[in-house]
Amino acid sequence: ADENLFAAARRGSKLSQANAASICGISSATYGSREKTPGDFRLHELITLYQHLGESSKEILVNAVTSLFLSE
Repeated sequence: ADENLFAAARRGSKLSQANAASICGISSATYGSREKTPGDFRLHELITLYQHLGESSKEILVNAVTSLFLSE
């Protein structure tokens, strides 16, 4: 999966890593690590983040998660 898609979804909704971390209920350092290794995201973190994203960012996040699970 492309870690940049997770960052792009966050940035598209004008969220800093600190904002996104707060939304997910994790530390900024942990959130930064999750973007680098997206397979470490917990499902509840992704669902909560998704709920706080704008429509175009939601689509990017869905694509990011899809590519994570369907990567060769």
